[in-house]
Amino acid sequence: DGSDADIDPLAEEKIAFVEEAGRKTVVDFPCYADRYPTEMIEYLRLMQMTPEDTRGRPLADFDYSRTISAANEAAALSSVVDAVKRQLSRYPTTEEEDATIIKDKGLFRLLNYEQRMAIRHRRNEKRLLKRTIAALEKQIRRKGLDAEDLQRAGGSTLGEVLPGDEKYVKQKTALEDRLEKMGLPVDLR
Repeated sequence: DGSDADIDPLAEEKIAFVEEAGRKTVVDFPCYADRYPTEMIEYLRLMQMTPEDTRGRPLADFDYSRTISAANEAAALSSVVDAVKRQLSRYPTTEEEDATIIKDKGLFRLLNYEQRMAIRHRRNEKRLLKRTIAALEKQIRRKGLDAEDLQRAGGSTLGEVLPGDEKYVKQKTALEDRLEKMGLPVDLR
């Protein structure tokens, strides 16, 4: 019948999780050439969770500020690439066609100021979107997320440190994970 649960068996739990966190279920995020908001990747990690990641554990058990699994991270980043490509395809012209119009000085002068500025702005938007795609695809390759058969979390809430992320992320130990769940201090120094 095409219900949310048919498309995503965790859909209802995801919606409840987002609402309990006081967030909207539809969110807009800004687009940058070489990075993305932390909140966006955390939201996408949640949205890309599968039963293979949770293995029956509640979504609230997972820390979305860290990589959940290689497969989840690949799905999250690829969803951004797909969304940006979709946005790029909605323009009536390509970046190259806009550049050709701008380079044709005779034709370009025939346009009024607002039209010329609109074409320049549209071309710059397309450049930004293309750079965003290139940066994300490079990150996907650097982290090894373009491989086949990437692993899911399998119910583990420990997260995964991907190649190239070692210097940015300290993976929790099983002890730290248990202490946190018990409400005890994790820093034992």
